[in-house]
Amino acid sequence: MPRINPKLFLDEDFEYVGERRKLHHKQRPVLESSAGRSDHAVLDELLRYEGSGLVGAEEAFLPTFTSSRHEREWILSYLGAFYDRHLILDVLRKAKGGKEATVYCCQAHPQTGLELLAAKVYRPRMFRNLRNDARYRQRRDLIDEYGKVVRDRRMTLAVQKGTAVGKKLQHVSWLQHEFKTLQLLYQAGLDVPRPLAEGSNTILMEYLGDSRVTAPTLNEVNLEQGAARLIFERLLWNIERMLELHCVHGDLSAYNVLYWEGKFKIIDFPQAVDLRQNPDAESIFHRDVQRLCQYFWRYGIRARPGRLAEQLWARYGRLQAATLEGELEELEEAER
Repeated sequence: MPRINPKLFLDEDFEYVGERRKLHHKQRPVLESSAGRSDHAVLDELLRYEGSGLVGAEEAFLPTFTSSRHEREWILSYLGAFYDRHLILDVLRKAKGGKEATVYCCQAHPQTGLELLAAKVYRPRMFRNLRNDARYRQRRDLIDEYGKVVRDRRMTLAVQKGTAVGKKLQHVSWLQHEFKTLQLLYQAGLDVPRPLAEGSNTILMEYLGDSRVTAPTLNEVNLEQGAARLIFERLLWNIERMLELHCVHGDLSAYNVLYWEGKFKIIDFPQAVDLRQNPDAESIFHRDVQRLCQYFWRYGIRARPGRLAEQLWARYGRLQAATLEGELEELEEAER
């Protein structure tokens, strides 16, 4: 379905730019000059074109979620593709907002086999403000918008130099990495949301909660002691399985575990690292285990995080880490 390109009228954080950018004479629609007109007036006109003759009424994506005009244009542009692909029928409400991403609760298309889906839309500002992301990206493959590993040396150099093209690829790779990690873990039977699709700063995945309430994170709930122990043991099983799959979450804590009706889902994997690639994987893993143990201490679960992490790493991570160390030594020797 043809769509208005928001980049022509909104900046990279979806705020109105204040003056109309010129369109190529073959591009449509052609809007009147915005001089002297309010932001709302211009965005209203954009939305009128969205539902005009450029798009058949039966094909129009008109979400019922009531939002600001700026946000509505964002939703139309970034979630409309999922409507076109028969993955969602509607956007019902905002499930979670933040500086990094906004999550929307969507009505799923029947062909997905689900009732509700979560659309995680990254804010472009997030990609400019990634904190310590270099630590997580060490030796990580670059992945393009098609999910393929980038082998082009020119593109790699563009990322290293921080050019506009390089930054764009880095942003795409960051999102693709999270989507592929979710796919890997879900297919292996771990307790993560089922990923359905990705595109344009957005990941579409299984939703936890109902149409009115989003599942809270573990830090927002009070568990019975027996339930807490079961969840702790299941989380340890997930951590162990991740190591078997060469994966470390990278930011695991009670804030990144959703809890709903006795079940939980581990979320937020953009910073996940491959212990075969990242030389800091062991220390990152120890931090994950420590944060988890600290949370469950309140329920009388007296795990020793340092010892626990050592045992798990010795079982699954040490061989991979030794292989990585050897590869790094060979690389350093070759560079001498």
